[in-house]
Amino acid sequence: MITFRNILGLFNVIAKQHFQINSFHSGEMDEVDIEKLGAEDYIILYVEPGNASINTGSLTYNFNVFVMDMVNDEVGTMATPRGFVNDKNKIGRISTYSETLQILQDVINEFKQNVYSTSWVKNPQNKLLPSDIVLQVPINCEPFTARFNNILTGWTATLSIEVNNTNSLCDSPIDPND
Repeated sequence: MITFRNILGLFNVIAKQHFQINSFHSGEMDEVDIEKLGAEDYIILYVEPGNASINTGSLTYNFNVFVMDMVNDEVGTMATPRGFVNDKNKIGRISTYSETLQILQDVINEFKQNVYSTSWVKNPQNKLLPSDIVLQVPINCEPFTARFNNILTGWTATLSIEVNNTNSLCDSPIDPND
């Protein structure tokens, strides 16, 4: 059976292997001390546990997944149909939304849309088969911006990950009821 810890481990591996993600964190989002995170931690893949549904033969984990970065304060120029606009906040936010959505898609692709067998969801020992983990689609992504000492911007999505669950009393650490 694939456990909660195994799924978090997969997210951690994806974060470590992705060239643009600099850190992975998990837990309740409101418990994160954003002020203690340094610039070297961003872009962050953050996974917040949600509910779990136990069904006959399956277990579904729900995770709120965040990909977030600090908005770049450099002044930039953005091309528009009527010319160019200098607006550092708008430029930074647009670039950050674009980059973090692409990274969120990369994370989702590791679970669902990988065409090749090189997905990091399939661990190095090849213990997980593609049918062991099923990411339910469609996935709705939502942009966010939060103001702390910096402007934290990115995307969040709720991923529902279904795994096999044998529902076997043989595996329970309970004396049999014979």
